[in-house]
Amino acid sequence: MAANWTAFVAGNVLTAAQLNGVVDNFADIAIFNETQASGTQGGGATSGSYAKRTLNTTVVNNITGCSIASSVITLPAGSYQIVAGCPTYQTFLHKTRLYDTTNTTTLLLGQNMSARTTVLNFSMLMGTITLAGSTNLELQQRFEVTVATNGLGVACSFGDDEIYSQILIARIA
Repeated sequence: MAANWTAFVAGNVLTAAQLNGVVDNFADIAIFNETQASGTQGGGATSGSYAKRTLNTTVVNNITGCSIASSVITLPAGSYQIVAGCPTYQTFLHKTRLYDTTNTTTLLLGQNMSARTTVLNFSMLMGTITLAGSTNLELQQRFEVTVATNGLGVACSFGDDEIYSQILIARIA
């Protein structure tokens, strides 16, 4: 058995040269989220048009030229893979989007979701974007029904931070 394991490992070990391109593709990442103190509800959701979600915490940001201020992400020119999610509670139909405020255009749309009566769920978006120049972005969400206090997420109150909206950005070119 030991000989078989050794042969398997020897035949399946990736060299540094093979890993180099993979690691390089994910070296430039940024993760931002909304972090609140334990017991703090996500806030009120208002029906109507898309509204900016709060992003108040930088988990990691090693993309040169990327920054965040007042929940607005600034990204330099390049191509990016984006994954984001936003929770909601009792807002019925809801959807997220990644909005380019520099050029006033929607870059990515999230899933159509429904959070009826006592249901808490989230809308997730993912996709690839290419920016020609420095661009300001907002993670936004739209709701069918207004819900005060916890429409943007329900606190768990477990003693650790409450995490609500989140976005991961990986520079791919």
